[in-house]
Amino acid sequence: MTKRLNKMVDGCYTRMLRMALNVNQWIDRVSNCSLYNGLPKVSSKITQRRLRLAGHAQRHPELTLNKLILWEPLHGHSNIGRPHLTYLDNLQADTGLKSAGEMAQLMENRKLWKSTVMDAREFFKENSSP
Repeated sequence: MTKRLNKMVDGCYTRMLRMALNVNQWIDRVSNCSLYNGLPKVSSKITQRRLRLAGHAQRHPELTLNKLILWEPLHGHSNIGRPHLTYLDNLQADTGLKSAGEMAQLMENRKLWKSTVMDAREFFKENSSP
């Protein structure tokens, strides 16, 4: 997901949370930190679930999805402008790993991948204030 889309999803969730808790932003003056009260942001949950799904699919060779998770197009021509963000680009941005091979090795070890998923969630939580 792009930064813009993350911001839009988090903003929408904050507005819905304010409506559900009957908090008026202009009258009640409740900050987002106190509004969330320990709840994770939606974008961090999306990141965590994207990583968990990728690890699950990579560890099961019988699934068709296994071959598509870390697929990189190597042929054809590129269009003018910035390339589209791929699923692999998202995974690399979430984990901080550079190569698909490095990521595949990490996904095969369930305990290491689970700690990577939790680290990515914590990193995302620290770098984005509600």
